[in-house]
Amino acid sequence: MQACPEFASWARNTGGFFKDWGDMHRSADHLMLMVGISEHAWNVTQERMGTQVATAAFALVFEKHGTGEVASPGGWRGGMAEDAGARNLHLKHCFYCRLDRKAT
Repeated sequence: MQACPEFASWARNTGGFFKDWGDMHRSADHLMLMVGISEHAWNVTQERMGTQVATAAFALVFEKHGTGEVASPGGWRGGMAEDAGARNLHLKHCFYCRLDRKAT
């Protein structure tokens, strides 16, 4: 949540506080349409990545869209799903980079 405060704020507005990954996932379900990711695309992403990784990836994409770093969240989602399928997705690195930028 520290790496993605925009996502955290919007997600809390849709569902309150986060007790677990299920709460985050339900928030992502609500927010995905807001940034132009279809239900079908979201389902494909979850199948390829698993629910928790897909939710974390969505939080990152939502955050980058909110800050203007990503113009097409759907395109980024597709790229992340492909990277996950090729075992070339490194979300942990992405989150650490965001936290490092916020610390400086």
